[in-house]
Amino acid sequence: MKSNTRSLRALLRIALLAGSTLLIASSELRASAGCCGGTGAFGLDGRWTPLDLPPVPKKERIVSIHNASFGSTRDLYAEINATFGKEWVKKTNYSLTVNGTHGPSFAQTRVLLADTSDADFVTLDHPSAIDELALRGRFLPENWRTRLPNNSVPFNTTIVFLVRKGNPKAIRDWPDLAKSGVAIVTPDPKLNSVGQWIYLAAWSTALQREGGDVEKARASIIELYHNVAVLNSNSDGAAQTFTEKKTGDVLLLLESEALALAAQDKAYEVVAPPASLRVETPVAWLDKNIEKHGTARVTISYLMHLFSPEVQEIAVRHHYRPIDEAVAQKHASAFAPVKLLTLDETFGGWTQAYTRFLAPGAALDRDYPVMTTKEIIVQR
Repeated sequence: MKSNTRSLRALLRIALLAGSTLLIASSELRASAGCCGGTGAFGLDGRWTPLDLPPVPKKERIVSIHNASFGSTRDLYAEINATFGKEWVKKTNYSLTVNGTHGPSFAQTRVLLADTSDADFVTLDHPSAIDELALRGRFLPENWRTRLPNNSVPFNTTIVFLVRKGNPKAIRDWPDLAKSGVAIVTPDPKLNSVGQWIYLAAWSTALQREGGDVEKARASIIELYHNVAVLNSNSDGAAQTFTEKKTGDVLLLLESEALALAAQDKAYEVVAPPASLRVETPVAWLDKNIEKHGTARVTISYLMHLFSPEVQEIAVRHHYRPIDEAVAQKHASAFAPVKLLTLDETFGGWTQAYTRFLAPGAALDRDYPVMTTKEIIVQR
């Protein structure tokens, strides 16, 4: 605990808790009676750690922080905001408002780079979106992954298939998606972060299946995308195409979203393939903004709290796979036994995966015209 306390002091010494702008999707909690005058923070184990910080005047005990998050996390973070806020109010006697905007990761990045968002932290589904904030916007250091446990990924998900009740096309594994007569709905990998995860998942499983033979794997990827009926610009649009417009036989999407959809409507079933790619959902505080707002201490504490067992339990309730081993073992039956391939073992890490497959001029750019030679409805 001593080393943890020292690291917290180093991180939080700059904090001057103050107000911030109130945006949308807020969760607000107000203190009735405080105890600690704001002289502590949540540690990496989720426990409160007293710190030798100066007390904050009572008139300044109002703080608001803003989370820029990817689209399907609204309910997840609403619950996390409430649990964190209650502890924060109890321990510090501050009035706390946690605001959130939710949308595609790349859209959140564009808004931040355009200086039209004042987010204190981001909770996205794509490492390159945060890399862009570091490289282009200088919002945070390039080594942002190293500042929190598990490369700053508090929970994971994977890519699965949502089919219609009874699974009439008998889709069980990735090769089944390329069978004649199967119509796929998926987000466009050229436009959407989830679409890119799906594309990488198809590649990772194809490489495993083909013993690392790149050309055979490439052929199977092209064959799969020839069965795409609709490419949507985002995952929400893809879900609407499949569920509301009744288009397609199978929807490719995040497991967290698929389980939520299947729980809401018994007309759909989740098919988890034997192997798929682990999808990372990284988080980071934005140094440039928290220093400007004076919200460093509460923002960093909030992100540390995501790795606590309490929040890991919340993640499970919202269909995300926890990284805490005890929580994962406790809820093992909540998730299908998928072999989760990783970016590191399949591609050598995120940077290599991006450079090889997603960067301008890489595999996706080269193959996209061939992948979409058949009649595909592209919905922007």
